[in-house]
Amino acid sequence: MEMQIDKLDKISIARIVGSLDGVTSIEAQEKLMPLVQAKCCLALDLSKCNYISSAGLRLLMMLAKQVNAQGGRLALSGVCAEVKDVMDITGFINFFKLYDTIDEIISAMRKEQ
Repeated sequence: MEMQIDKLDKISIARIVGSLDGVTSIEAQEKLMPLVQAKCCLALDLSKCNYISSAGLRLLMMLAKQVNAQGGRLALSGVCAEVKDVMDITGFINFFKLYDTIDEIISAMRKEQ
């Protein structure tokens, strides 16, 4: 797993490449949790994330809870069919706003500011 984190205005954008599994979700958590602050805007680009395990789902849920507790916003983009299926089957999909692209997230978050 590789991750690139950029900041655009007040929006943190994390691009995840590879799998989010038991090993890589620990590293991802270490990189993502510091981005969770009061009223943060966090966009996760999963367009190059081809697999997510229960550990990856747990990380996403933890992020969602922490972001919500801080009064922030979290959205996912580019979720591939396989990952979307796992999220749908587990019911996790109901906890996230999904967009096709990062640009759509940025536009939506700017409108909400």
